[in-house]
Amino acid sequence: MFKIKAVIFDCDGTLVDSESLSARLIGRILQQHGHALDEASILQYFRGRPYARFLDDIKQHFPQLDGELFSRQFREQSLPLLASELDTMPGAHDLLAALQLPRCIASNGPRQKIETSLHSTGLKPYFGDAIISAYEVNAWKPDPALIQHALRLLDAAPGDCLLVEDSASGIAAGLAAGVAVAGVHLDAASAAQFAGQIAIFPGLPELAAALGLSLPHRH
Repeated sequence: MFKIKAVIFDCDGTLVDSESLSARLIGRILQQHGHALDEASILQYFRGRPYARFLDDIKQHFPQLDGELFSRQFREQSLPLLASELDTMPGAHDLLAALQLPRCIASNGPRQKIETSLHSTGLKPYFGDAIISAYEVNAWKPDPALIQHALRLLDAAPGDCLLVEDSASGIAAGLAAGVAVAGVHLDAASAAQFAGQIAIFPGLPELAAALGLSLPHRH
């Protein structure tokens, strides 16, 4: 299905299950502030978006929310949570271990969050230092500039590269950058929005099969 020479991976929600973990934390903090919002709604605000835009939307939803205090609580609690409770998405280790191509991470998250997520789940050795944070290049998905930075890091042409993403903003960035895109773990709205434009897979094991990777048998 894919004739590629390199792969760019998103991190949150693609390789690690950080988005649901963060959504639960956000829900708890909002409750402490006297506000209630269900996890699905929080994910709609949060998924694949720069934190500043997420915070703006939450403050519009809850005008009385102290944004500065909320942000401080989220920062203080999120990294320890990621370090202790984060899981990989199913099939992440097997896919990365079998993949014999150059790869990198391109994420809207800050580097400390990416590094913590990769270290705590054991995925860091698959990437080494091949990590690009939007905060370091001042370009957030859906801006294709983040993907273009990844292409330069991998020394790959857009037509030779696959982007693996779970969010609408990341998919849009990949399409704008001219790379092939594989969508995994998509919500229904994103799957409908990009149907026919990208390859869509339920999860990483199905993507690995499409890439022709030989995975260990699970009993």
